Amino acid sequence: MSSSSPRRLQAPASSSFLSAGEPSVRVSQVSRHLHSGPALAMASSASSTAAASSKHGKAKEADAGEPLVLASANGNLRTIVLNRPKALNALNIEMIRLIRWHLESFAKEASSASVIALRGEGRALCSGGDVLAVVGAANSKDETQRQNALTFFQEEFELDHMIATLGERSSAAALKAGSSASPKAFISFMDGITMGGGVGLSLHAPFRVATENTLFAMPETGIGYFPDVGVTRCLARLDGKIGQYLGLTGARISGPEAYLIGIASHYVSSSNIQTVLDRLAQLPQGQGGDANQRVANLLDEYATDPFNADASEKQREILRTTPFLGEKRIALDYVFGQPSAEAIFSALTELSAGGNESQAARELSSLARGLRNGVSADIANWAGKTLETLKTKSPRSLKVTHLAIQEARRLDVDEAFRFDMRLATAFCDLSIGRDFYEGVTFTLTKDPTTGKRREGIAAWDPPSLAQVDDQRMRAQFFGGADVAQRAGLRMTMPVLSGLPKPDTSREAKRAREHALRGKGPLGWEPAYNPFALPSEAECAALLEGSHPAASSVKLDVDEMVDVLRRYKGEKPTLQLKVSDWAQRTSQRGAGRQ
Repeated sequence: MSSSSPRRLQAPASSSFLSAGEPSVRVSQVSRHLHSGPALAMASSASSTAAASSKHGKAKEADAGEPLVLASANGNLRTIVLNRPKALNALNIEMIRLIRWHLESFAKEASSASVIALRGEGRALCSGGDVLAVVGAANSKDETQRQNALTFFQEEFELDHMIATLGERSSAAALKAGSSASPKAFISFMDGITMGGGVGLSLHAPFRVATENTLFAMPETGIGYFPDVGVTRCLARLDGKIGQYLGLTGARISGPEAYLIGIASHYVSSSNIQTVLDRLAQLPQGQGGDANQRVANLLDEYATDPFNADASEKQREILRTTPFLGEKRIALDYVFGQPSAEAIFSALTELSAGGNESQAARELSSLARGLRNGVSADIANWAGKTLETLKTKSPRSLKVTHLAIQEARRLDVDEAFRFDMRLATAFCDLSIGRDFYEGVTFTLTKDPTTGKRREGIAAWDPPSLAQVDDQRMRAQFFGGADVAQRAGLRMTMPVLSGLPKPDTSREAKRAREHALRGKGPLGWEPAYNPFALPSEAECAALLEGSHPAASSVKLDVDEMVDVLRRYKGEKPTLQLKVSDWAQRTSQRGAGRQ
């Protein structure tokens, strides 16, 4: 089949879930209110959202009878398209089941087609999920209905786990089938709003393409929840303490920033995406070998540097203001490297005051020569805004998220999804705390007395970090089943299907611990995120000598960049990232954070 004639595929009808009113309007409200703010001015009604421009033409709700998820076959390429642009492609249970059906079909397909791509119709890949229906069920007086509140998360996590393990499973299937099948490479095009459930559909893929339209966030602490969908494991593996910063604040970041910190594996201009898709469809089939490497080579052809001299003024402004580089990054790592949420608040409070008298200012100045004369106005301003953002979040959610990201560094893929399912179960159990329900309803419904959107902060309970019972929180969210039940947990954690039973043998445990320990002073895991810019952990391993490409001679910055280019290929923005890391680490000793 030629690349110009894709074949439309049809999935079976799928049932709806927890219906409460007209679903497209309800989910549109969810995505609109959950992700509104200064950085994302969304339409104030479903009809005005529908009028937003789309990269495929004028945005519209799926036509009557048209599936909410579309799929097509075109040469070497299989494409899945989320088709709810009016709702910013927010996920409901029907969409989750349709995506899974198509993904399973493509993964099992007895053909040599090797590439599966995920896209979103309109200006979002996916803006989140139908949490309003979930908390409505969790608040039911009926025990069965309350337990059904977890069905959405259970099926969503199972789908995301399928994406995370697709390459491994398809390689095993291809080996078994012989030349009649091919391993599958999965690409998520984050060309637009990618938040919440959209992050789960993307971050576990080996290829994640950001563009100038990308807007990424995990804003769950603002609705009394936590960054779920297996993402705690990914946040724990970002450079320095960036994962804690993103997870706690829910900060919205741009496509260039997503590429810089490794959330995206490639940065491609939105205008080139269709060309990339056409090229993927034309890749030779049935060649065997590494499907991922062939896709990586193709994407590298179209990857661009969002921070080069020809970048737009908007991109240059991102470079000037991002907290992921320079002295502001040193401040970020210092603040979000604190041992508790209370200590994070304290450090931000002191830094926001500026000067050099506070303990935080003195400690930060020891990490950066340029701050020896006091906290700069730029850092003080960042600290103040970050503090104000955190003050709007659920205190319980902040504490759970902070600890969850710390714990997730020690988890493999299967463990991470079980871990997040355990946390989701506790959040949905409103008998031990109602912040999830209160946060969602405060954010996504109107005040019945005024008929308008609520202002201010949700009625968090407890209302402050100091009033969160740490011992009780740890027992309810992180303790074993018996411990959690004694602490008041009533809901039962669903069993995630498709995940292998944990191998509890001593040998398996040792092998897992060895793999997760990584190489070098920062624990670089070579198999994790191999197609993105090198992580700072990889840079540290190269400098320390435990990297496969390491030299017996200590390398300077230019030599490191040259070695990494030969080892990973020509990666735009490589020079900027390595140089910034080297400059920061030189102030504190090579290879240290």
